[in-house]
This record gives sequence, C-alpha cells and structure tokens, in this order.
Amino acid sequence: MSRWLLIALLGLGPSVSAYAQRATTVASTTTTATIGSADGVPIAYTSTGTGTPAIVFIHGGYADQSFWKEQIEPLSDRFQVVTLDLAGHGSSGKRHREWTMDMYGEDVRSVVRALDLESVILVGNSLGGPVALAAAKKLPAIVRGVIAVDTFQDVQREWKVEARQAYVQALTDDFPATCEVMVKQLLLEGTDPDLYSWVEDRMCGFDPEVAPRVVEGFLEYDLAAEFAEAEVPIRAILGETIPLNLEGNRELRPGFDAVVMEGCGHYPMLERPEEFNQHLVAYIEELGR
Repeated sequence: MSRWLLIALLGLGPSVSAYAQRATTVASTTTTATIGSADGVPIAYTSTGTGTPAIVFIHGGYADQSFWKEQIEPLSDRFQVVTLDLAGHGSSGKRHREWTMDMYGEDVRSVVRALDLESVILVGNSLGGPVALAAAKKLPAIVRGVIAVDTFQDVQREWKVEARQAYVQALTDDFPATCEVMVKQLLLEGTDPDLYSWVEDRMCGFDPEVAPRVVEGFLEYDLAAEFAEAEVPIRAILGETIPLNLEGNRELRPGFDAVVMEGCGHYPMLERPEEFNQHLVAYIEELGR
C-alpha cells in the first residue's frame, strides 16, 4: 500500500488524554449551532470572535472541528473564527447523499451562508484542502483565498488504479489495522506520545462503514484540474510527510506559495501551534489585503 496515498487524506480529532484535556479559553462571542447541508444532513459548527475576513477551518478525514483548538483562541481576538464538522464526522449527521468533495463543499457553503459571512479565507487540512477548493467554487466573491495545511504538496502526482483499489479494500476489510498503519505514517518519529495516542484513538474510532466511502470520494476528485482552475489564491503550510513539488505546482498556478515546517508531520497546527499560527496569520494578512 502506498505511503503517499495513505498520508494524503487524513485528519484527527479529540479523545480523552492529557493532550486533549489541555485547557483552552475562548472569546465570549461564541455561537454553536447546526445547519442543514444541501441534502438536509445537519452540519455542526462553532463561531468565535469577530473581525474580517472570517477564517473558516476545515478538518481532514476522520476528524472534527476541535482539531483546530490550538488556533481558536490565538486568532479569535482579531478574526471571526469558524470551525465545523463535515458530514459523517464529529457532531454532524452521519449519512450524506454522496461522499464527494463537491458534497462536502456544500457543507462549508451552508455554514458560511448561515453566518451571513461576506469575506472568508478557507483553511483546510489534508482532505479539507480539496473541500476548501470545492467550497470556494460555490462561494464566488466571498472566499478570498485558500490556505492548505499539509496537502497540495504535489498536485500533479497521479495514483495508480491498483494502489487506489488496494487502499479502499484495506479500509473495508480491516479498518483498525489499516488505521494503525496510517498513524505511523502520518506522524514523525519522536512525536509527543500524548499526541500520538490522541491521533490513534480518534482515527481508529471512526465509523468503519463510512471510512472507505470518504476515501473513495477523495480519489474521484480531479485535484490538479481544480487547483489550476480555482479563482482564488492558494497558499500552503506543510509538514514533511510528502516532499513539496513547488515548481510542478507553479506550472499549474504560478502564484502558488508554500512554507515547510521542518520536523513536523501531518498536523503542524498541533505539533508546533505557535509557529504554525505565525505562518497562518502572515498568509491571512496577505490574502486579506
């Protein structure tokens, strides 16, 4: 099974551990609610703080909105910070009509519309990167840019059909065992043990019936075409799970830019949050001008 294919898709969420229990104080202007997506599935979301542009965080596969807990307090004193659970994840409904990036884009659009946001920057980790592109396409004149987090390293890279089929089959046949392999490939050696356990607990607790369908939807998405055709600027903050092909990406999008956080794995926002937030705010300020 391809290591590259495994690490292209996934995210994580909270579980009971010392890492997950770390206290976070958020601004008093917090709203938690649900809104129906295009097919009626309830989508849970949280809005904290005020300010323009609003920053909408989109988690990766097998994740939830609390994945971004290290970003909420530091950013909500300057921006309206919005997090959400994509369908099938977290507190949102579990049964989408279809599990495509386009459908997940509808989840994001529903939340943006519910909050009546007029200026938005989308931040997407892993699977959340393609979802951000799909959502941006549905929100013209509202989305000002997309910031990808450890995704879009090499958008022209093609996956062999056999590798795709093997990956989906492994998820279908033995999700727990496949999940353990994923965790080892997503995080670098020397990762905080509490964080490692947090990732493993959350990922391996995901609905095993939904897990293969989430990946199938990703594999059907024409990332290179959508990356090239997006009508908003795209930036990236990356770990070291996959080498960056900057020249190849710029062949499709000359203005693309990225920063690599050396020594980080698939979740730089959790591994070194202060440094990550500095890079993130720099890109937000650039795109918000």
